[in-house]
Amino acid sequence: MASVVLENLSKDYHGFSKPWKRILTGLSFGYFGIDSKFTALQSLNLKVGSGEILGIIGRNGAGKSTLLKLITGVIRKDKGSLFVNGSVRALLELSVGFNPELSGEENVYYNGLVWGYKPKEIRELTDSIFEFAELQDFRNTPLKNYSSGMAMRLGFSLATAKRPEILIVDEALAVGDASFQQKCLKRIKEFSNLGSCILVVSHDLGLISYFCTRVILLNKGNLLFDGGPKEAIEEYMHVLAGSSEPSSFSHSESIKDIHIFLKNSKGLESRHHFLGDLATLRIEFQSTKQVTEGTIGFHIDSEKGIRIFGTNSHHLGKPNLVIKEGERSVVEFQFPIQFAEGKYSLGVSIHKGESHLEGSYFWGESVLDFEVERGKIQKFVGLCHLPTEFLYTSETKSD
Repeated sequence: MASVVLENLSKDYHGFSKPWKRILTGLSFGYFGIDSKFTALQSLNLKVGSGEILGIIGRNGAGKSTLLKLITGVIRKDKGSLFVNGSVRALLELSVGFNPELSGEENVYYNGLVWGYKPKEIRELTDSIFEFAELQDFRNTPLKNYSSGMAMRLGFSLATAKRPEILIVDEALAVGDASFQQKCLKRIKEFSNLGSCILVVSHDLGLISYFCTRVILLNKGNLLFDGGPKEAIEEYMHVLAGSSEPSSFSHSESIKDIHIFLKNSKGLESRHHFLGDLATLRIEFQSTKQVTEGTIGFHIDSEKGIRIFGTNSHHLGKPNLVIKEGERSVVEFQFPIQFAEGKYSLGVSIHKGESHLEGSYFWGESVLDFEVERGKIQKFVGLCHLPTEFLYTSETKSD
């Protein structure tokens, strides 16, 4: 069953070019004075089912926050239909609404009422709220003596003390230290397993790739992509590189006839590599115009879309390459295969300056797939392999 259904949903923001036009709008009850319009969402169609963890990504101004505000009822739609089936709870600014002069327990009580808890429920949940937040010793301490991390932990614990049917998380998962963040993710995952619909907005693409079952990409108010996390992040990289159209390659007219090879330690082109081998990435291309301040780079993603490694000529001490017009350029990167066995994809970029955000000439996601086999390397866990030596000794206890 769908928890959230959007059909041709649109939202416009209206403004005024001059202060007196705002006054005119008020006097005319909105009939005159409004002379500017910004479309935040345009004809958006979306269905999110119970148990799904939907990631929402896009550049600033893409419409992510507007979408969440519409679902939570903070603002009203202009066109289309919006159906929300179930209770909604939004994790936005976790410590907003707390009174610094009150104790932690008093804040839990009064803010719990704001969250919609009944007084009896708050009394029953208070112990577990402070236990989850790891703040049992600070129940009676004024909130002004809490650190910002402690206040956020208390806010998250209070907001998730009961499982909502729809949970919205907007950049609110960076709560506390690493161990507490894992507790937060585990709790949200449990909500999903029990049937809650989870909507997550974050610029942390690693989190989106690891945590979400489905991802949508918004760009200038339009739904640009809806699908798996890995594919969605790849399309987002194209948007950041300057292309708003989904494609395997994003490039300008200045780069053409590009060829990419991955060779093993014997110099042979191969899609299968053994852990510990030395690999060579070779990139050949031609530029139709001279490029100054040029940078050439690559990145490697896991099968789940997690970025394993990435670097470029600028980071490697060769900034401001001059790529001459009409000449055939050849670039090679050598690196050891030091990551776990599995399937990987390789992307290539040619851009200006340190980052492709400064100006992109070519951007290719998943231009080459390859596999890594463990071979004779001992079994290990994790994403990367660290050559490790083990030494064990025992000492005889002297009398």
